[in-house]
Amino acid sequence: MNEKFKSIANIRFFSTITAMIQDDILKSDMFFAWHSESDEIYKTMHCHPEYEVYYLKSGDVEYRIEGRLYTPAPESLFLIESNSFHGVRVNSGLLYKRVSMHFPAELLDEPERNMLLAMFHGARPYYPDISATKISLMVQLIMDCKNMSEPLKTIAIKHRVAALLTHIYELYSRNMPCSPVSTSHNERILTILEYLNGNLRNHISLDDLSSRFYINKNYLNELFQMEMGTTINQYIRMKRVALAWQEMRKGYTAEEAAYRSGFNDYSNFYRAYKTFFGSMPSAQTCGDRVYEPFSKPG
Repeated sequence: MNEKFKSIANIRFFSTITAMIQDDILKSDMFFAWHSESDEIYKTMHCHPEYEVYYLKSGDVEYRIEGRLYTPAPESLFLIESNSFHGVRVNSGLLYKRVSMHFPAELLDEPERNMLLAMFHGARPYYPDISATKISLMVQLIMDCKNMSEPLKTIAIKHRVAALLTHIYELYSRNMPCSPVSTSHNERILTILEYLNGNLRNHISLDDLSSRFYINKNYLNELFQMEMGTTINQYIRMKRVALAWQEMRKGYTAEEAAYRSGFNDYSNFYRAYKTFFGSMPSAQTCGDRVYEPFSKPG
């Protein structure tokens, strides 16, 4: 992996990747964004504890969010909830351009947070045509903050992100065209994902899942990996580590966060956290870590 790639490999869990080019990094304690361009074919699946606004400018891609598959058109937008397992598959050498912005809930003041983040929790993650809106301009204004010095940069990022989300919320409230239903999904996997995400803080085993959903555990794991790009145990571990990161940002100690996130042994949490974030457990700032893969790139 070259030095340029290392410097931007933040906030991602990779299952498969062949190449990527990154530009225009914007980073603060509570915000991380980049504009990327690539003409290579690759696939990546990942999970992170921040909210994400994903703006597709061009490319022939498929996008998967928690088992649901979308085929986005250029000039479209995804609002991705924190701790969601998601990723992209680039299908051809057509230039793939996007802007991805990550931030924790704490970037927004509480009244804004309660209203604006509700969009990420709903059933409308994909907005297929934003060309007639101001979103592209507002995204560029956010990326322009990289040329500012502190503390102006941090202030500008906070207010420009809030302005972008407010604009999206206004469109959302006026029934902006959206695609709430994915183009493809497996209902059985969606049911299992709903159960897993509702029970992350509890004990979960393959045997329990096999009994609950009346499916052979080996076939279950094979089906899950085919649909999700990772195993059930890896999925649960990633989700719990990201959840623990959020708990530590709320003020809980690493040990408290581990047990609140479903780990029954601190040493297991410590190893998973260090694998996932590349550092010891702590209240990380947005973008200040590198996710190491649980499995090597294929």
